[in-house]
Amino acid sequence: MAKDYFVYAGGSFEKIKLKELLEYTKTQHPPLKIWSARLSTGVFGLPDCKAGNRGPKESNEVLLSLGEEGINKFVELGFISCSVCHPEETPDFWETIRSAVSQKYSLSSLESYVDKKMLPFDARRLSWEELLSIMGRAPNRIYLPKDLSEQDLVQFQERFTRIRFALPKVGYYNPAVAERFTEYLV
Repeated sequence: MAKDYFVYAGGSFEKIKLKELLEYTKTQHPPLKIWSARLSTGVFGLPDCKAGNRGPKESNEVLLSLGEEGINKFVELGFISCSVCHPEETPDFWETIRSAVSQKYSLSSLESYVDKKMLPFDARRLSWEELLSIMGRAPNRIYLPKDLSEQDLVQFQERFTRIRFALPKVGYYNPAVAERFTEYLV
């Protein structure tokens, strides 16, 4: 059974079967680029990314978008570029998102935008208020930075409470454990 995914195109998110989406993009001239975003990490990139293709890909964990409009929406929602598949190497990437990055993060160069010291991995930056109203449920887990304070975690939990969603498991990437995820106790 083909899964439906939320896809941003034409100014809104719609649930579309992946096969239908692929067929649609081929009818466009030039074909529209498909972008993929993982809600658990706050990272977007290419749909065939090695890192993005690990683990679950349920409809509450992945968003897709089309073309320039879609990549700009991902930036607006707080997603950052993947350090594995490097979407920034796609032709016209920076020209396409420059304005959105400047508006969202006050950054003026591609080098600053992809520098994970300037803009580190942190799914707290996502616009959960907008995303959860679209998706109707949170991902199964959310990756946050390591060594967050209890106050940071409580603030994040309160954000979910305000939008009437239970906070899923939150934790950080840990390559030393089999699951590669160490959960915070909130």
